[in-house]
Amino acid sequence: MEFTLEFFMNDRYQLLKLLHDNQVKIKDDFYVPLSQQEMADMARMSKLKTNRIINELIEEGFLESYKNKRGKYEITEKGMKALFLIQKTNA
Repeated sequence: MEFTLEFFMNDRYQLLKLLHDNQVKIKDDFYVPLSQQEMADMARMSKLKTNRIINELIEEGFLESYKNKRGKYEITEKGMKALFLIQKTNA
């Protein structure tokens, strides 16, 4: 499924980039160990707004739960592609 970069012309990109920058690698997997409150604090957003954006990113296929663990997320291939395209566009 294709997407447009317009989806990221707001805080969605900021949060996705924050998640990317705070991934950890366990064996061959990458995931984000931060709680939603930690993400909110780091992004200077409310926890409610952070939760809403995370749900939007999941619904659009840019993010998913890491091994079905509550509160743990991984960036999908689509999410990585979006980050690459945005960074390439801004270069």
